[in-house]
Parts: sequence; C-alpha cells; structure tokens
Amino acid sequence: MADEMVSGGFHEAGYKYVIIDDCWLAKERDADGRLQPDPERFPSGIRALADYVSVCSSVSFVILIKKHIVKISSD
Repeated sequence: MADEMVSGGFHEAGYKYVIIDDCWLAKERDADGRLQPDPERFPSGIRALADYVSVCSSVSFVILIKKHIVKISSD
C-alpha cells in the first residue's frame, strides 16, 4: 500500500500515513502477555514492515491499539 501511495502520487498530494487498526493481531498473546502480530499475515513482524514502509517509501507507519496511536516509524 505504501508503494502504491508513492507511485500513484498520493504521497506527493499530501498523504503521509499507512494506518493499521485491525486484523494485525495474532489470536493469542506471547508468553509475556504482550500483543503480537499474526505470523501468517506478517511473517517478518511489524517492525520489519514499519522499517520497509519508512525507508522505501518515506511514508509513516501507524498502528491503532485500543484507541491509542502508536507511531512506529518517523517522517
């Protein structure tokens, strides 16, 4: 999606964020009780996705968790 934002001219038009607000979580928490990404949808994890989005497309990556915004990459 971030690649499409850039190649389609959306980033240039002012769109800056890729936001995930649902369907990223695994059905169970990790051994320490922390939320974790679905390993089938995000086999490399959320950090790898955030790094790719910010480095390769200059778009910021944001996850919404229980109405809180967690910005993972910088502008």
